[in-house]
Amino acid sequence: MTKKCIEFLNEKNFKSFMSHYAPIEDLDDIKDSWPCGRKIADYAIRDVLVIELKTLKENPTLKMEDFFHGIMKRPDFPAIYGELNFRNVVSLMPDGERLISKFETVAFRHIEEIMSNANKQIKDTIELLNMNSQTAGGLIIINELADFFEPDILVDYICKRISQKIGTELRFSHINYVTLIQGTHKVKNSHLSGPVIPIYGITNDNVPQNQVSKQAAMALKQLFEHYSYFNNCNHKLQDSGEDEFEIEKLNQPKLEIPKKGQAFIVDQYQKNRYMKDWSDEQLIEFGSMVMSACNATLLKENPLVVDEHRKMYLFKSMIELFEESRLRPFDLRRLDINPSKFSPL
Repeated sequence: MTKKCIEFLNEKNFKSFMSHYAPIEDLDDIKDSWPCGRKIADYAIRDVLVIELKTLKENPTLKMEDFFHGIMKRPDFPAIYGELNFRNVVSLMPDGERLISKFETVAFRHIEEIMSNANKQIKDTIELLNMNSQTAGGLIIINELADFFEPDILVDYICKRISQKIGTELRFSHINYVTLIQGTHKVKNSHLSGPVIPIYGITNDNVPQNQVSKQAAMALKQLFEHYSYFNNCNHKLQDSGEDEFEIEKLNQPKLEIPKKGQAFIVDQYQKNRYMKDWSDEQLIEFGSMVMSACNATLLKENPLVVDEHRKMYLFKSMIELFEESRLRPFDLRRLDINPSKFSPL
């Protein structure tokens, strides 16, 4: 991947492009004369499109960790070992849907603020520059926090929020289009040469389409074609309603280190996940036996004595059980663990 392509998600690079893009008027030049209390947007194609540029730079990881650790302290938090997928694990809890909704509120509070501010800035710009009232609004989001925000999750969240209403009024009535740029992924199985950068276009279907908004949509499409060329990259635009394209993360090649011990067992189980299609009842029966036997071998009084091969098999099965419970997910507290069943009399 070229250095230019990597810079595709960079705010500085985008602003450099926009400063040379002829159809665009840079509204920074008139910000000094703007009325107090009103905020101007970044760019415009007069009477067609007002554009606000926002960049994700605030990392909510610490807030999310605090929120997650608080939930983990609850007595009904599922017993699952290994790296946890928050949504999957919390879905096992009685109030899982409420917790997931609260999680999204905390995680995406910054996105909510971005959309709200952009909506106001676009509205103020159209009014105070006496533009055509049908002028469309476009919000462009550059994601520089790729380690936290995955593009498909961001797009899904924005799609849900853009249709929100306050009473009977649309909350984001001045945002016709949202475009997400994130240069950390590429489109899979593309016929184009070199990395193909995905760009996500989201249309606010609740705002009625008109001739001006159609011109604005075409202007945005042309803008990103020129931006792609500026960066010496190919791109693919996914608009609302289109079939999703497959993407994969652009990772630097890593030296493969042979796995040992528990990591090796987990790796092998992932390649041959024999418990995948078991019912919960089957998993409970097998897991109860394995955990009871393993615990019995560790008893201080009357421990279960088995040969080394059998012991290795039991603890291998326990590690595979933990991995299955993580992948499924499955609450290990449902197991009936009774080491005395295997303890000699």
